[in-house]
Amino acid sequence: MDDEVHLMAALTWLDRSIEKCDGHASSKAYRFARGWMSPYPETSGYIILTLLQLSSLYPERDDQNSALRLGDFLVDMQGIEGGFAGREVGVLNTPLIFDTGMILLGLNSLARQGEDRKYEAAARRAGDFLLDSMDDTGCFVRNLSNGIIHTYNVRAAWGLMALAQTTGEQKYADGALQNADWTLRQQRDNGFFKNNIFKPGGKANLHGVSYVMRGLLEISRLTDGTAGKKYNEAVRLTADQLVAAFREHGYIAGELNKDWSYAARYLCLTGYAQLSIILLKLHQETPSADYLETALSLIKLVASTQNITAQTQPYYGGVKGSHPVYGRYAPLQYPNWATKFFIDALLEKRKLSSL
Repeated sequence: MDDEVHLMAALTWLDRSIEKCDGHASSKAYRFARGWMSPYPETSGYIILTLLQLSSLYPERDDQNSALRLGDFLVDMQGIEGGFAGREVGVLNTPLIFDTGMILLGLNSLARQGEDRKYEAAARRAGDFLLDSMDDTGCFVRNLSNGIIHTYNVRAAWGLMALAQTTGEQKYADGALQNADWTLRQQRDNGFFKNNIFKPGGKANLHGVSYVMRGLLEISRLTDGTAGKKYNEAVRLTADQLVAAFREHGYIAGELNKDWSYAARYLCLTGYAQLSIILLKLHQETPSADYLETALSLIKLVASTQNITAQTQPYYGGVKGSHPVYGRYAPLQYPNWATKFFIDALLEKRKLSSL
């Protein structure tokens, strides 16, 4: 597997998704027979993090300016209450927790670079919106997608913790830790997280499980002492179950039951890329052959599904939502976040050579 070939192809697709939105955002997805979708603020927010990382690795590209253009677009999209509307542009006009948290990650990254003060101001407004959406148990209870509680909203709490690092405002760290503690109370003894579905009646998806793991992991990395350790241990508990499932079956199903049995046959490629990032980060903290081998296998499988030959086609370099492509997760689509996380996974893998 030539990582650079796969990375360059993925970057071509990501660039194209931004070009389709006149450089101001990233298209939500390319859909078979229906073409490119509208701009997607949520994922454009955390794509900023990827662009900023790329800007230091590939100075010949224009990723820094791309990140700034996305940031400007998002600042203009912010609601008066500080939140951001869910889904692609024009679909909803009500702000949502998760979308706001993901955009906060991007705005915060721009603010930490010392860019225009407007990014920090917008980030503070988004942070206040998130705090106002939380109850005294640390649970996000207002402005919820599909009207239900989501454990994966801890990834938005990561945004709050990052904002605390930028601003020095303790209230944002306190809110993040409150939600992280609430999230730990949702974890079963076997590592499975309750209240972690996208829609009522659905099953846990590997994508959503990975969201929880990454949120807790990043909060743990920004938290000293025993608090940080307990979040890290919770992530490892879930990681061990997923690694064991992969070693037993040779794959991880896109949907999972509370006992970790498989509830689907398709693969969620986004979840594969996300989980590989988490396992590589855990391996860098404490070397683990199981984590490393599983992460590399997941990346290799995602790469094997990527089209790296049809350069004139709109799906060139992209990553499908599901494999096969008609699976229940983002069927018949190449979502922008799938390619974004695959790029992140390849960049995380590159760090191994410096260990």
